[in-house]
Amino acid sequence: MDKKLEKLVGELGEAINNAINESAEVNQMIDRIRAAGHDILLVREATIAFKDDPDRPAEKPHPFKEIPVDERMAKISYEDRQFLKSMKIKFD
Repeated sequence: MDKKLEKLVGELGEAINNAINESAEVNQMIDRIRAAGHDILLVREATIAFKDDPDRPAEKPHPFKEIPVDERMAKISYEDRQFLKSMKIKFD
């Protein structure tokens, strides 16, 4: 999930929590349960699913996805290969 969408989902979660916390009906029911002599713990869980919008234009692919791996590997210099090797990074 990208950072922008992650932020929006977080804001949605806050809005849902605020709506529940500020609900007079919910608070009245909690008070009634406590008045009946019971402790209450309200756990809220939300499942958020995303569906692609067919009318929205597709995102442009990352430029590296357009370059075949063989071409990208051919552009790695000797120095880069030595550096990667010293970091114990396999690239072949």
